[in-house]
Formats: sequence, structure tokens, C-alpha cells
Amino acid sequence: MNNKIVRLARTWPSLLGAFFFSLGAIFLVFESYEVITNSDIKFSFASYLIWSGVVALIYSLVDGHFVTGNLLGKIDLFQNTFGSKVTIKFGDLFSQSGWKAISVNDFFDHQIDDVLISSSSLHGHVVNTYWPENNEEWYEAVIADLSGHAPVEEARPTGKTLRYPIGATAKAESESEKFLFVALGNTSIDDNTTTATAEDLICAVRGLLRKARAVCSNQPLSIPLMGSGLARVGIINSVVLDLILCGVFEELKQGKITSKIQVVLPESMEDQIDLLSIKRKWH
Repeated sequence: MNNKIVRLARTWPSLLGAFFFSLGAIFLVFESYEVITNSDIKFSFASYLIWSGVVALIYSLVDGHFVTGNLLGKIDLFQNTFGSKVTIKFGDLFSQSGWKAISVNDFFDHQIDDVLISSSSLHGHVVNTYWPENNEEWYEAVIADLSGHAPVEEARPTGKTLRYPIGATAKAESESEKFLFVALGNTSIDDNTTTATAEDLICAVRGLLRKARAVCSNQPLSIPLMGSGLARVGIINSVVLDLILCGVFEELKQGKITSKIQVVLPESMEDQIDLLSIKRKWH
């Protein structure tokens, strides 16, 4: 409820417009009644303002849920199609229960130095936060779980030298959290920047979900908006979300993955992504 009030407050320009529309609409109804019936309506100015505000609020709530969708904090998809519900919501990835997906570069680097891996990326944040004393321990756990994937040895001046295919996914557990790390970014040998295509993103999502089907043990899986940051997919966030949903859709066709899948979007993106239009497109 508090989040909904915050969202409503953020839409104050449309709420103000609805208020003035309500003022005019109520005045027109009253004036028409008085002209037609040749009688006066005894209504105080304060009551007139209050009722205009009530009508404006009701209008904004209906509009926010069923027209523009700007008050929706989450939506559910695919329940009728596959019997498995996929939730898209705004919130904090790290406050969710269960497994969390993190995209990484194709070398699974663990040197968080803002050269190989940025400390501001989810990859860097997770390694620094949950393996603060020994980043090498994280790397060893990941590589051990990647034994089913054949890497390619690269001559690289810094960082790890084993390049894994896009979509390769490894599990790693800290004392408090469970993660699935999926290769998404293609790393440049020259400057260590990463890039990804739309096809890479779908491939990464499908690889992630295949791993989740094997290891999540019916526990929830939370996926961030992978590809929207330093992976440099290079398209707007709403299209990135559509590509993630394409991957989820294709993998759900192969069978159930886990009890609950949710795509968790940063609350800062509420003005960029229209959940109602996403629901209409995919429902």
C-alpha cells in the first residue's frame, strides 16, 4: 500500500489534471441540472472541492490499474499458458528469497578493480559482498561447477584465460545467499569491455533457466534486468525485458523450471517500463 501511495504521488501532474477535469465535470453536471429543472442545488464550495478531489482520486486509481498501468507494482504472466507463473515486479533483488541470478562476463573474472570488473556492477557487488575475504574461492567454486562446459583458452594480458560460451551457468553459495552466475558479456581482449547482442541475452536466459531446473529444487528464482548495464546490449530497458521474457517463454515450453520465477526490476525504472503494456503483450 505504501508503495502504491508513492507511485500515486509520483503521478501528481496527471492527478492534478484529473482534479481540474473533475471540477469541470461536476460543475457541468450541476449547471445542466439547474438549467433543466429550473432549480438551485445547495452545495458548498468546500464540498464541491472535496468531491472533485474524490472523483479525481478514483479516476487516477482506475487509470493507473487498467489504462496507463502506472500504479502497477507487479504483474503475473504465463500462468494460463504453462501453469507456471512468472512475476515481474519492482523491488530490491537482494531482499528476495531463494536463488538469485547474476550475469557475468564470459571469463567469469573475479578481479573487482574497475578495470576487469566494475565494483558498481551486480557481478562486482556480489563477489565483494558475499566473498569479501577470498574472491579466488568464489572463482574456484564457479569453475568447479562449469565442468560440463568446454572453455577456450585465450592469450590475455590480464584476468582469467578460460573463455566460456554464452549461457554457461554455475551455482555458488555463500553463507547467506544462493546464486546462479550466467555468462552474458563477450569480453574484448584489448580493453576488457563487454558487449552482448539480443541473441546473446536470450541464450543466456535459457542457459540460466536450464541450470535452475537442475539445481533450484523448487525454490524461487529471482532474475534482475540482465543486459541493461555493462553487458551493453544497447537497447532500451523495456526491450531488454521483452528479450528476457522471450528466453523464459522458450524454456518454459520445455517444462517446469521451479516453483516461482520473478524478474525483479529496480524501482528507479518505474518511469521507464510500463507493466500494463507488458502484461497486454504477453498475457
